[in-house]
Amino acid sequence: MSSLRAFEVGEERRLAGLVAGLLYICAALTVAAMMALPGIPHDHWQLVTAVAVASLVWGVVALTIVPWESAHPIVSHLSCFMGFPCTALGVYATGGTESPAHLYLFFIVGYCAYFYAAREAIPYFIGCIVVTALPLIYEPDALGAGYFPAEVLILAPTYCILGGFISVGKSRLVQLREQARQLSLRDPLTGLHNRRALVETLERTLADSAGAAALLLVDLDFFKDVNTLYGHPVGDRVLCETAAALQSAAREGDLVARLGGDEFALVLPRAERRDALTVAHRLLAEVRDAGLRLELNKLSVTASVGFAIAPYDGGDAQTLMAAADLALRGSKVAGKDQARSVLDGPAEPQRA
Repeated sequence: MSSLRAFEVGEERRLAGLVAGLLYICAALTVAAMMALPGIPHDHWQLVTAVAVASLVWGVVALTIVPWESAHPIVSHLSCFMGFPCTALGVYATGGTESPAHLYLFFIVGYCAYFYAAREAIPYFIGCIVVTALPLIYEPDALGAGYFPAEVLILAPTYCILGGFISVGKSRLVQLREQARQLSLRDPLTGLHNRRALVETLERTLADSAGAAALLLVDLDFFKDVNTLYGHPVGDRVLCETAAALQSAAREGDLVARLGGDEFALVLPRAERRDALTVAHRLLAEVRDAGLRLELNKLSVTASVGFAIAPYDGGDAQTLMAAADLALRGSKVAGKDQARSVLDGPAEPQRA
């Protein structure tokens, strides 16, 4: 998982924890305020007070103490599950079948539908139905009061439908966000990864790779002449053919990116110098073949490659890219259509 994705997951967990805390505080304050309303039974005010205080304490702890980004998911599930006994006790203590406290179950429905996957949320929806129907067990006259069984009959599908709508909506939002993220990591012309994706991958590779890694920078030779002689549409064709050539030359698991203009790059995880040379020579040949297919009679399409190996030429992305760029300039100076590394030393200008 990239650092960006890990950050997004951590932020989602943190948001879920903060929302849980706010819901518990809201429930504590409103149930306490409800006891002051006329018509609410006060026979079990001690129980209501205990539930309100427990909810308030946990709400404050959830907002200020729990490290939700790193906490085990079971903590979130326990927090959510505790809403069932709190609601059941609140309903029992404030009127049973006549209590409005069972509406707190909508907190659980909305929370689970938004923050949990469907397979995790469904048991909570069932739990809400069970808690709603509990007064049928401890109030003998509940069945005789037709309005309450009817209320349970209506609320049961309501929980599921509302939860389903929220769950599907959240799932669609996640899909759209992922699609937008993928688009932000792609070059629109060639379909290759872009500079942002390259830097992310290179940083992750340098952090996670057990062995060495290689960075290849690729620059087309005489690309400005292509645009001058044939126009930008042909130049775009050259870039697309080059992108296909680089993908053909890359190994499985390598990342191919377009940095901009006629500049490309490859990240080779777990690669040594000989691996980088093999890929570099293969891609030089693939680019030449792509140029032949384009049939640009006045020009041949070739590329220059500079590569650097981690950790020998640099241990971080910035240093490694600077080393590969220096090697690329050496390839250009030495006559183009070749691959060099920083170990090859300064290049001598090609003489006519």
